[in-house]
Amino acid sequence: MSTDADLAPEPGLAALVDWYLSIGVDLAVDETPHDRFAESAAPPVRAAAAPPPAPAPRAAPPVARSLRSAPVFPEEAARAAREAAAGATTIDELRERLESFDGCALKATAGHFLFSAGAPGAPLMALDFAPGEEEERGGAAFVGPEARLLDNMLRAIRRDRSSAYLAYATPWRPPGARELNPTEIATLLPFLRRHVALAAPRALLILGDFAARAALGAPDVARYRGAWFDYDCGAGTVRALLAPSLASLIRTPALKRRAWRDLRTVAGPE
Repeated sequence: MSTDADLAPEPGLAALVDWYLSIGVDLAVDETPHDRFAESAAPPVRAAAAPPPAPAPRAAPPVARSLRSAPVFPEEAARAAREAAAGATTIDELRERLESFDGCALKATAGHFLFSAGAPGAPLMALDFAPGEEEERGGAAFVGPEARLLDNMLRAIRRDRSSAYLAYATPWRPPGARELNPTEIATLLPFLRRHVALAAPRALLILGDFAARAALGAPDVARYRGAWFDYDCGAGTVRALLAPSLASLIRTPALKRRAWRDLRTVAGPE
């Protein structure tokens, strides 16, 4: 059994330890070499702070929908368009209903709502596709180079805006003047047909394939060129003729011969 005398250090070892302490040695030496100067110069290592706990996800608030908010599905938009258009009894009321209608995405991208010009109820109704660049910049309907060409065409058959009514297939200019997609056609078609029905012209001049596809709701309009056909506006039919677009007449003057022939045909009812 060990005694306190057995645990006491030897006199020589105790003296050696005292000597180490007197010269500043305060670390024990182990088997791994250490650069004590580098360790003393290094900045103290601090424990990284724990990141704050992530906030609990919040439930998204319910999306409020007004009576005029855009319908979610194309079928719903088309149905809302049919109901809105059918309820209009005058051209002014139709314009107001279409302007406040939020079911067509073009409303969010166009700068202006441009509906028509000329004389509502005139015997001739000319249907252009969409407002041009000048119309979109200035906010007035039928003022650009295409409209000036149309005025010259009307004068050639002894008409002007007092005896013709000018309208657009879409009152909102599509981005890049692209053609309407099927969803946009289905949404705008009820308004367009109701527009023709309320204007009740004797003759409808459709200007270009883009306008024809929008007005007929059909992708293939080639069979309508060059001859009169009956346009179904929902409240009966109107005699209609498909002519080249105004933009194509400006780009390709050779088409003006065909346009002149169509104009002479349109002038017939008067």
